Amino acid sequence: MKSVLEYLKIIHNLYIKNRCFIKRKSYSQDGEDKILKEIFKNQSSGLYVDVGCYHPIELSNTALLYNKGWKGINIDISEYSIKLFNYLKPGDVNLNLAVSNFNGYTDIFFQKRLSKISTIDKQKSLKIFQGKINTKKIACKTLTEIIKGTVYKDKKIDFLNIDAEGHDLEVLKSLNFQQYLPKVICIEIFPDQGNFDNFDLKATPEFKFLINKNYQLYWSGFFSHIFKLTE
Repeated sequence: MKSVLEYLKIIHNLYIKNRCFIKRKSYSQDGEDKILKEIFKNQSSGLYVDVGCYHPIELSNTALLYNKGWKGINIDISEYSIKLFNYLKPGDVNLNLAVSNFNGYTDIFFQKRLSKISTIDKQKSLKIFQGKINTKKIACKTLTEIIKGTVYKDKKIDFLNIDAEGHDLEVLKSLNFQQYLPKVICIEIFPDQGNFDNFDLKATPEFKFLINKNYQLYWSGFFSHIFKLTE
């Protein structure tokens, strides 16, 4: 009975709530996928890696690419998120893992089983959550180690999406750029205290890291920023 109810909830989420049978011009929060569509307009297939994938449709930066024929790896700390991906994108590699710059186990902090703001960053959870905070252990791996264990081992990444809720820099540092060298990276970058009034993107460690890796800023939204590898 429990498995039947779980299946019905998945169907409700994908087919009723999010109407996955209707193709859209954009799925992203701020039009990020439309920018990506333009960047990859001449590329009918490719490899994406989506860290903090959350949902296969809602606020997705990779759904348009998937509809175009791309495949990839979707990673999230929410077990339920990965169940949604397994149902709607069974041809992708969908993994319930945390990503950081070490291999082992870590705590996740969450309030709902499906949430855009679940995190492994304790300090961020204390800042943004109201009410009871749930915790549990989860396996944690570097992005390099994760890719190494899939069919995409040693394959260059076309698009890397990172939405790790305060842990984005650690995700970047966990990737062997020489081996996987993403063409395009979309990453969320926030001010430490959440105050955007005097926010200087160029002063952030994420921006400096990517510039040092030979990327240049291509586009900025409110939360997300797209970086492109220089030729």
